[in-house]
Amino acid sequence: MTPTTSRRAGALLALSLSTALALTACADDPGPAAEPASTALPSNDGVDGGGAAEVASPASALVIADDDGALTLLDLETEEREELDGDGVATGTGRFLHRTRESGGETVVEVVDSGRWTVPHGDHSHSFRGEARVVGAIQGEGPALATVGDQATAIRLGGEVVVLDHETLDLDDVTRLDLPGTGPVVPFAAHLISAAGTTVDVLDAAGEPIGVSAPCTQPTDADITRVGAVIACAEGAVLVTREIGGQLAAESIPYPAGSQPPAQLVGRADRPDLAGIAGDHGALLLDTRARSWTLLTTDAPLVAAAAIGDDDSRTVVVAADGTVRVLGHDGVEISRTEPLLAASAPDPAARDRIAVLVDARHAYVVDPASGAVHEIDHRDGAVTRTFSDLEPRYVQLVG
Repeated sequence: MTPTTSRRAGALLALSLSTALALTACADDPGPAAEPASTALPSNDGVDGGGAAEVASPASALVIADDDGALTLLDLETEEREELDGDGVATGTGRFLHRTRESGGETVVEVVDSGRWTVPHGDHSHSFRGEARVVGAIQGEGPALATVGDQATAIRLGGEVVVLDHETLDLDDVTRLDLPGTGPVVPFAAHLISAAGTTVDVLDAAGEPIGVSAPCTQPTDADITRVGAVIACAEGAVLVTREIGGQLAAESIPYPAGSQPPAQLVGRADRPDLAGIAGDHGALLLDTRARSWTLLTTDAPLVAAAAIGDDDSRTVVVAADGTVRVLGHDGVEISRTEPLLAASAPDPAARDRIAVLVDARHAYVVDPASGAVHEIDHRDGAVTRTFSDLEPRYVQLVG
């Protein structure tokens, strides 16, 4: 889940998640079995694939943005690097990236298609690969915040929210809604989940409330899991799910007693778990299937955390001593690296740029001080590769 606010909102941007593409063949997926009908699996309506072709396995790559917003796409199979034109502040989660810049008194949000993505399809998935391209740009006023959706991306520009449909990717035909506030708006199940004021509210496609809400103050992050849409709030997480018959429901999942709310929740795409930092006490692991949090205590404060979301419910964390650790579902430490990020973790400027991205086998750990990304096998904690000379201000795993 991708990754909203906190570091993403601080950069004024979050990345959109691609939805399903019309499917004709099925590839194997090592992930969990399909959820029952009451959960919120993405629909399989068509998306503009930009000429992409289906491939046998995910075409994984890292997209790295430097301090100027220039993008480099690093193919994880061939290790070849491709420069993408443009500049601006970039962040994201999924197939698309968004770069924001100021121009003539307006905020410009540029939509960049990595051309690589995987679509969940029940108990398996489909992967696609095409050419990286710039889809276009959206203009507005005020700070920009683009939030993940299952069938669309919602880009907040001040008090206006622009909804971009993934099926067409037509930037000349977007929906513009006046939705006061500064919190994220998540497109989900043909509705909009809005975090503004003291509640999370479910709106229809026209921005009107449908009478489904849950308490929420100080929203800090938003994501979509295999189970539903999640908003992290001061009181706990709000989970919005699609029930049998298509109705939406919202429920609160309170934090464990004494826990500090995480500023960011991170997880593997199409999995039920998300993880975040629990102040100086370790990490918080959210299982959206069980509707429960687990406090994973550690012997050192943490600077980053990401849930793998497999059957073992493991979490990858970076500790303040620069080590990368894999924790079990109960917080027991499974593995620990050498202090790979010993220069980044103590440095306040670099610490905020440390990130952990996870796929089925590896964790990709961003090391700002050295300008590198470490690839770590999260089964045994071995460092399998290190990619250098990247100047990583922001890194996104695509494919």
